[in-house]
Amino acid sequence: MSSIEFTLFAPTIAEAKLIGSFSEWNDISMNFDQGTFRCSKELADGTYEYKFRIRRQNEENWIDVIDPYVTKYDPTRKTGVLTIKNGRKILDEYVWKHDDVKLPENKDLVIYEMYIADFAANGQFSGVIEKLDYLSDLGINAIELMPVQESMDLNHDWGYSTRHFLALKASYGPSEEFKRLIDECHQRKIRVIFDAVFNHTSTDCPLEIIDHNYWYYQGRHHPEDSFYWGPELNYEYYDEQQKLKPACKFVTDVVRFWISEYHLDGIRFDAAKQMDNYDILRELDNVARSIRTSQPFYTAAEYVPEAPAILKSNGGPVDACWSASFHGVIANNLVDLSKLELDLLKYVISAADLVNYLSCHDNERFLFVLGKSGNVFDDAAFTRMRLAMIILITSVSVPMITQGDELGEAREWGSEGQNTKEFPMQWDLLNNERNRSLRETCKKLLDLRKQRAEMTEKTANFIYEHYDNRVLVYARSNDLVIVTHFSDGEKNDYDINSFPQNGKWIDWLSNEEYQIENNTLKINLKPFDGKVLLLQK
Repeated sequence: MSSIEFTLFAPTIAEAKLIGSFSEWNDISMNFDQGTFRCSKELADGTYEYKFRIRRQNEENWIDVIDPYVTKYDPTRKTGVLTIKNGRKILDEYVWKHDDVKLPENKDLVIYEMYIADFAANGQFSGVIEKLDYLSDLGINAIELMPVQESMDLNHDWGYSTRHFLALKASYGPSEEFKRLIDECHQRKIRVIFDAVFNHTSTDCPLEIIDHNYWYYQGRHHPEDSFYWGPELNYEYYDEQQKLKPACKFVTDVVRFWISEYHLDGIRFDAAKQMDNYDILRELDNVARSIRTSQPFYTAAEYVPEAPAILKSNGGPVDACWSASFHGVIANNLVDLSKLELDLLKYVISAADLVNYLSCHDNERFLFVLGKSGNVFDDAAFTRMRLAMIILITSVSVPMITQGDELGEAREWGSEGQNTKEFPMQWDLLNNERNRSLRETCKKLLDLRKQRAEMTEKTANFIYEHYDNRVLVYARSNDLVIVTHFSDGEKNDYDINSFPQNGKWIDWLSNEEYQIENNTLKINLKPFDGKVLLLQK
């Protein structure tokens, strides 16, 4: 038997008691000192369930609440779970095997956005492990997991309404299996990025139950904003008596736990625009980076539209910002042929320190967008998708592929209840030639990005543009040029001048050869064609 301490930081409530399986759910009194309720209980090694029972100021009723710092939650019994081993609290006994593998640098990242419940055949961490070789073969070196923190019990849900911030969603599997997934990723030099929701919580988050006004804004932070997903954490409130900002302390503790316990390699901050506070983002970035000092770390913010001021390169708190513009601009120019947005195209291709994507969980799949006008996903839609993939992977910023885009996934998410719909990965799409061809294009482009250093540099020079002919050409170096054609018509013997070097060039994707003379490329362009040309030396 060992003495195990239980604590509950709740400065504003009147009383708190501990209840659990170890006391047959009878009350155990807790002492209050400097904002924290404490008690100790003699426990043998084993696993126990527990909760706190609290009474708020000026109220008579007692309310049961889960520990805000619970690291395991039983969604069936609605209890926190605690394991004691050798007289101390433990999460599990996993032994890391691949911590010494050097992981890719930030500039080299190719991110794959993943929703575990749909990606894995069994909807669990173990099912993702089974597909890691597929991702590695494709050329992925980072997976960005949509929230894995506990929310919505066992329901199929994207996880953007977090309830228990330190606990895994039980349906995904135990903590040991999540660690094994991360370890297996690291063995393959794949980094794991954690999608974290720190703007808001679920309405039944323990912090909300204990005292809404202490951790949250009393009303809506931005009352004029139509985007409201739940109680918003108040990073401005300072408790003079405790000498701290409660919400800041809590999320800092959360980040410290996830990075130290699970050896994660990055954080994507959901709804960073609504958080409206660069100080907390900077603090979370600093805390996370201080834990895994032997490996690179990556922070990215969701900010719509993207805000250059949030980037470290401009004095901001994070490495990168999601680019909603990339999706919109590429889609507009492949769907609406009435005009060519040259300036916007040049911006999304050349902007640095962003995360570019064709699809993500916040918008319809790109192939659906391309085909929805006629509800036909024919050769023309796949041809446009191919061009979009070329631009995505050859653009300056970090590319992100949402699961299934590389296969030609085209099912409609719709505008209602997207987060609860089930869309299992359609692996059988690879039985179709068009889908296999799209995946092969993606793989070849990612191979090139890995092989050629200039593909991860922050420069793209636009060497040719023609509004009426809808042609835009850019160079990632004097030896690597991308030709893009945003037209549904053919162009034969088309001249593109101002080529950086004369000589023999080859299309990386088709192996077609071109002889450049007088710095002019003469080329036949098919509808929505894309060429990735390399100088042969």
